Amino acid sequence: MQDLPDFDPRVLERSAENAYRRANAIFTGCVAGGVVLGALFGATPLTPIGAHWPIPQAFGFATMLLGALLGGVVGYAVGDTRSALCRLQGQTALAQVESAKHARAMAEAMQEIHEIHAQIRDLAAAPAPVIAEHVQPAPQPPPQPAPQPAPAPVEPSPFNLPSLPPLRVAAGGAAPVKPPPVSS
Repeated sequence: MQDLPDFDPRVLERSAENAYRRANAIFTGCVAGGVVLGALFGATPLTPIGAHWPIPQAFGFATMLLGALLGGVVGYAVGDTRSALCRLQGQTALAQVESAKHARAMAEAMQEIHEIHAQIRDLAAAPAPVIAEHVQPAPQPPPQPAPQPAPAPVEPSPFNLPSLPPLRVAAGGAAPVKPPPVSS
């Protein structure tokens, strides 16, 4: 297997910066190009070609300004959509950097959890210290089963639902568990 270089987030961050610079350049270029092309088309009445148009030469400057304005609007629309793709590429690169940071933090946290788990396992497996070797502990009597409480009477349902059997709760070893309250 070939030796691959280590992960360097600065490469992706530089790529994102370049994508944003490219997006700004595309947007500015499209708006400027639209203004210039619109002004050129709007200035047609000022040229010899404009003599055959129904617009008089006196309105040539106004048509040139109107053409520049419309060209700028079209350039804005085209530049915004094209630059959005470059910004998306930049955001994708930044998301990869953040994902790598989160993955590294998660791996470190999992390593800490694994170490704590190993310490707990070692403590549980360690033999208990012997206080006195000649003293025998008193035998424990077997636990007595807890008496079952009497089931509470079930009230009839106002919705004509079938009645359910009373809830039976298994007693653990410590204290009997009370059933949850029934809402009405």
